[in-house]
Parts: sequence; structure tokens; C-alpha cells
Amino acid sequence: MASFIQRQFVVLSFITAFLFVMTGVLSLGGNKLMIASSTVQQAATHISSLAILGWMGQEIPVLSEIVQTGSDRRTNSVSGFLFQLATSIQPGDLRSLLGRELPGMVTTDDARFVVAGKGASLSDFYIEYPPHPKQVIDASDAIPLSPKPAENETDKTAEPPKPIAKPNTDGKKVVYVYNTHNRESWYSETKPVGSSVDHPTRNISMVGKHLSEALNERGIGADVSTDDIYQELLNQKKDYALSYAQSLQVVKAAAENNRELHYFFDLHRDTAPRDRTTVTIKGKTYARVLFVIGKRNKSFEKNEAFATELHKLMEEMYPELSRGVMEKGAKTDHGEYNQSISPGSLLMEIGGTENTLQESYNTAEALADVFAAYYLKAEKVDKPASDEPAKR
Repeated sequence: MASFIQRQFVVLSFITAFLFVMTGVLSLGGNKLMIASSTVQQAATHISSLAILGWMGQEIPVLSEIVQTGSDRRTNSVSGFLFQLATSIQPGDLRSLLGRELPGMVTTDDARFVVAGKGASLSDFYIEYPPHPKQVIDASDAIPLSPKPAENETDKTAEPPKPIAKPNTDGKKVVYVYNTHNRESWYSETKPVGSSVDHPTRNISMVGKHLSEALNERGIGADVSTDDIYQELLNQKKDYALSYAQSLQVVKAAAENNRELHYFFDLHRDTAPRDRTTVTIKGKTYARVLFVIGKRNKSFEKNEAFATELHKLMEEMYPELSRGVMEKGAKTDHGEYNQSISPGSLLMEIGGTENTLQESYNTAEALADVFAAYYLKAEKVDKPASDEPAKR
């Protein structure tokens, strides 16, 4: 312990001496070079609150016991911060180095967890792979399909309780479920082709339909899109990168046809490993949920606040089902995800390629429970559903 304190003292002494010398050098000869407040502010944005708490915890042991700052000392240490500030490379994340040199490599400079679930890490920052043409058009290579959910045996006693009271949307459809990357599938349903795991029919759109049905059963009026976005891109000879532009047309059309729609849920399937995307709650296995917010949307704070509320409620009802709320900036990926259409618009990554369709169905039912509880809470405080959180 004594040697550790000595090392920290030496580092701080060196930094202090360096700053003292630099201040003297800059002041010689009437040098007018000054450090602007904006520069200081930009540097401060690189310091996470957890890192600061970690540094404080070295002097206040009780603080370390109360606040969990994470186990990666490379990112929370003073030296780790100085290294990241000087090089823009995040210790422990190789992609922050390779992403600058390799085209298509995802970097994490412009992404962060607003609220981190258990095991959340930018190291499993998801990558959206385009479907392989052969895999999308020809379904003959698919492995035998797994049984439908109704044929699977489930432990009814292990199912978490649903809300006692049901919200009531008075027959109005307030939720719209769709899938921008509607062909995303799982290893249990199809064979991978290259880096893509996709299927023309056994895919994430089935989970979207199941979520819509579960919401309606719980008193939440919901509609679901049946549009095959990828097929529409093929028909129009458009690039896969235009998937969100294509799905935006679908969402806008739905919003124009029904002005009561205020919540738009875009369901995806992630590529993170199974140990990060799976949780067992009371004997039932679920595909975990990751909420993704695009900062290119000028009003992203409202969408982010909505996602955070759902995350907190999910933690109460289904502990560890949520992987957290991730914020992706304008420099990464599409960065908007059609979320500007409404503050109630969210992108949700449900599970990964190593999860099963049944696990994803379980999550759809849990998500319906969580949103029904959220909607019911809004009713109890006498707030119109259209104002919480979305009003176009």
C-alpha cells in the first residue's frame, strides 16, 4: 500500500512540475499563447465519472465500497486517462487503435454507455453486417427449422408476474413495431454465410410480430410492419446502407395513417457473444436487450430519457435483462436510426446470433410487460400517454 501511494505521489509530482515548467516557458517573451476554456472542457469530456470516483476511492476507502467503478483498471487509472488523452486510444480496446487504420472497423470514440447493464462493455460494440445475397434469396441451404414457440415446453411457474392492472389505450394503436434489418436471424435457424447470419423468413421480424401481439394482450394497442425492407432494397437496386432510409419511409407512412402512434420500436439482433446477450431469470432464459440511441437526432436527449426509464423499470421487473443504454454519435454508423420521428422512437438490440428464437420470444413478452407497466404508471399520474414521452 505504501509503495502504491509513493508511485501515485511521484506521478502527481512529475505532472505538477511539468505544468509549472510549461507555464514558465509560455510566459517568457510575452508569449500570448493561452489555454482556452474550450480546450479544458474538451479534455474534461474524456474523463468518465467512474474514473473520477475511482481516483477518489483510492483516498476514501468507503467510497470504493459503495460505488462500483468497474474492474478494468487500465481505463480508470490516471495513467490510462493520460494515455487516452494524448493518443485518443482507449486502453483495453484494440479497435480504438485499429479502427483508425482499417476501413470499416468500428471505433468507440463516438459511443458510450449512458446507463450500463451488467457486463456492459464497449468491447462488444455491435457491428451491422449486410446479408449475403445467396443467403437472402435462397432458403434451401437453411438448417432444419426449430419448433415454434407453442411447441416448446416452458415452466409456467418460473414466469415473472405480469402487472396486475392493465393499461387501456381505448382501442387506439399507440405503438408501431418494425425491423429495419428484418432478415437478421440466429445460428439456431440458419447457416452463416461469411459474417452474415440471415434468413428470409425465420428472422427478427418474427420477434417484432410477437412483441406486437404481447402488447395488445396487455392492453397496449400496437401495430407491426410486415415490410421486407431488404427485399424492397433489392427490388429498387439500392445499397444495403440505405436500409434506414427505406424503413423511414415505412414509419412515416404508418405515422401519417395513424396520428395516434407515438412509440416506434425498431428491433434488431446483435452479434455479441452469448455470454453477453443471455440471462436466466427464475428458470427461464432470455435474450438480453440493448437500447441504442443515435446522437445525430437533434432531440436525442428525449429518446435517451425514455430508454433510460425503460431500462430502470426493466431492472426492477427483470433484473439484468437490459444490457444498458448505448449512445452512438454522428461519427459512428448511421447515428440517427429514424429516432427523430418521435421522442418515443427506440432501436433495441435483442440478443445475438447465438441466442434462439424462443429466447427472443421470451424477451418480447418481458418487454411487453415492462412497457405496459411504464404506460400504466403514466396513466396513474394522470399524464396523457401522448405526452409520455412522445408528442409529435
